[in-house]
Amino acid sequence: GVGKISRQSVKNMLVEHDIDPGRQRGKGSWSEFLQIHAETLWQVDFFSKRIWTMQRPRQTFSMVFLHAASRRVFVTPATLRPDEAWMKSQASAFLAHVESEQLRCSIVMRDLDGKYSSDFDRLFTDRKIQVQPVGPRAPNLNAFVERWIQSLKHEALNHVVVFGLEHFDYIVNEYVAYYLERRPHQGIGNRLIGAVEMDEPTPVVSIDEVKCEARLGGLLKHYYRAA
Repeated sequence: GVGKISRQSVKNMLVEHDIDPGRQRGKGSWSEFLQIHAETLWQVDFFSKRIWTMQRPRQTFSMVFLHAASRRVFVTPATLRPDEAWMKSQASAFLAHVESEQLRCSIVMRDLDGKYSSDFDRLFTDRKIQVQPVGPRAPNLNAFVERWIQSLKHEALNHVVVFGLEHFDYIVNEYVAYYLERRPHQGIGNRLIGAVEMDEPTPVVSIDEVKCEARLGGLLKHYYRAA
């Protein structure tokens, strides 16, 4: 007779009966699965924003593909109509990017959004790439890409009134450049993407030797030591 019940309610009931809600059940855990496949696993999701056009406010859409191991991203140009033709075109562009950058891809994880058609999936399966849909209402299973979208919105998009698709793409491209080249990442030890760990300790310098590189009018800032 119980209707809808939240995830937290289930967790509370398990705790009340001395059952660890986070314990491993069955063979392997989700964390282990991600660690095993991280080098060839990509997560994909949509992000959108209400923008101003010459006619009226419209919702624009983009897709982002994120590599689980390195946190590298590939972001598509924005569109007002994310139809099947656009979806297939962006999937083909992503596959070309993976090949040109000599990256590996054996699994693509996505949610259950209806815009992911069978033809979209077939572009990957024809190349022996497994398409892995996550469960319903389970964004935590696609957590890396979901977190990237949250960072994009909180650090850039939410602070700007966007006028047109070109303006939207400019803001996103500036953030992606900052993300790939200047932003340290906790998931890879607070290092820059692609940077190697240095064995030598960082020298202590005076504040006069620190400079600031700004993007998007100061929304995104990177501090570095002068040569």
